Amino acid sequence: MPHLRRIPDLFAVAALWTLFGGCLNAQESKAPVSEPVKVATPQQRPGSMPGNTWFGITELDLGTYFGEGEATGVLKWKNPTDKAVDWQNLIGSCQCLHATIRVGDRRYELRPKQSSPLVRVMKGADGKETTEVVTAVAIGGHEDGEVEVHLDMTNYTGPKMATLDIHTTDPGQPQIKLKWTATGATLFVISPQEINLNKMTWSESRDFTATVTSPMFKDWNITRMDDAGKAFDVSWSKAMNGDVATWTVKGKYGPVDAEVNGGGILKFHTDIRGDTTFTVRVMAFVQGPLEVKPGAFLTLGMIRKGTTLKKELVFEPNDGSDLAMTGFRFEKSTVSEDVLKVEAKKDGAKLVVSLEVTDHAPTGLLKGDLVVELNHPLLKEKRIMFNGFVR
Repeated sequence: MPHLRRIPDLFAVAALWTLFGGCLNAQESKAPVSEPVKVATPQQRPGSMPGNTWFGITELDLGTYFGEGEATGVLKWKNPTDKAVDWQNLIGSCQCLHATIRVGDRRYELRPKQSSPLVRVMKGADGKETTEVVTAVAIGGHEDGEVEVHLDMTNYTGPKMATLDIHTTDPGQPQIKLKWTATGATLFVISPQEINLNKMTWSESRDFTATVTSPMFKDWNITRMDDAGKAFDVSWSKAMNGDVATWTVKGKYGPVDAEVNGGGILKFHTDIRGDTTFTVRVMAFVQGPLEVKPGAFLTLGMIRKGTTLKKELVFEPNDGSDLAMTGFRFEKSTVSEDVLKVEAKKDGAKLVVSLEVTDHAPTGLLKGDLVVELNHPLLKEKRIMFNGFVR
């Protein structure tokens, strides 16, 4: 998804007014939906915290974001005294992604979620940056600079706020609080938000439908969909309700290959603002043609040197196949194959494969892959990882 740029407060308020029944003439025009969106200028909100002797503005509105992006703004400051001042005990709220403090040619980074939250960033002779943990930001008399603030808006809807508390050695301004906000808006409304096809077998196929609208743009188009694999067959169509477009996505999922987790994410491209995308998530629990118990990873544990150990794997078909082992091989093994034995037997419809570690296995780590070759028409082999230790 391309970078989503900010839009000013006026546009965000007007867009929400449209959503609740207002009338936004600018959006009702026939201008192409690919027109560029203006970038918001951070500004002080009406009724917000006033400036102080250091900062002309202490609160910023960073604009509106649609599902992703990092909101950024700058608060400028100047030491109003002729004395050196330290900023100490800088505390950022949990929502603060990070803040950059510039003092002349010096740069500090505040990252509240790290064990050493405040560092000074320096550039060496080779051009590489290094960091030094510090406890304060030293500011000379009448020196000025800026605080660059950041807020992560990825997958966020609604208003989001972060703060930074600064304690100083200036008796006239012993504490400073900075605050910045941004709004996460919905560019696409997808119903349902997630499509759950529940439990299905590998040979089944199931249909699904989703509808997509945009509260911000009335008439828009889906231009293409990224390849989602051969398990999906998807189409989409547009319907107009007056001048508002509703897209219907119809698809079929399955049958699938044997080795899949199930489901997937369909990514669609649109003509909104160039190439804005949205995704439709399809969830499914796919039962493959066979189940392996205890699983595809076999824990051997500790094996006493000079003793044997045998573990069994049960292959149970889900499609009525008369399963048989046609061969086997070892890959990535840390021991020679002559210390490992593999046997197969039938237990009704089940295939039981045993892996034995013989009594002449050497000490040390014992691991590798056992690849069981099968007569199944779809699943020709199954890989089992094993791990143990001989001592």
